[in-house]
Amino acid sequence: MPKYFKLYLAWSALVIVLVFAKTGFTTDNITHFFILVYLGLSLLLLKKKKTPAENPKRQFILLCTISAAVVEGLYMIQMPVFPALRVIAGMTMGQILRNYAIDLAFTIPAYFVIFRVIWFLINKYQYNVWQYAILMALGQALGDGSRTFLANPGLLVFLPYVLINYHAMNLSPYLKIQNTLPVPRSSSFFKYLSPLIILPLVYVLCGLVIYTLAAFFKIK
Repeated sequence: MPKYFKLYLAWSALVIVLVFAKTGFTTDNITHFFILVYLGLSLLLLKKKKTPAENPKRQFILLCTISAAVVEGLYMIQMPVFPALRVIAGMTMGQILRNYAIDLAFTIPAYFVIFRVIWFLINKYQYNVWQYAILMALGQALGDGSRTFLANPGLLVFLPYVLINYHAMNLSPYLKIQNTLPVPRSSSFFKYLSPLIILPLVYVLCGLVIYTLAAFFKIK
């Protein structure tokens, strides 16, 4: 494990401990706790069962999209795609499932596009596991939280707390198919820049489509 990734893990652990110690079990922390559990389980299951991918592209995109749907579900108590869909105490199971289904109807097509772009990047550029884990999650985080980070750059100190979401979505699927990727691939400097430029742009474009459709269907 490279030294920079060890530093990242130490930074992540420190941020998580500080956030939980300061704010306790808020809905945000509960959400992140279960996302951490899901990430751990997905990595554990990967160790137990490593079957060769017959169709690596389909397997990668499908597994990433399923994991994104799980993360979206965990976020329903705190910050779904639209505030009106938030799951609150007293809701019936029917209302919860309805809200979750609407959330997925808007977000899953966007995630499909995002993971298709990540598939393009990992087929074009050579990433080791550690580079992939940080760069793809960072690209997604900068795209998903661009307005928040621009409004308050100081929040970047807590960036690992946010990156957990995207590790849970895309890390285990990558580990499953990494040995099927073409060799050789480019190791140019652009491999570091591309995820940090392309993924935020994809998020912005998908966001425009989502909120345009939401306005049409009068969902807020």
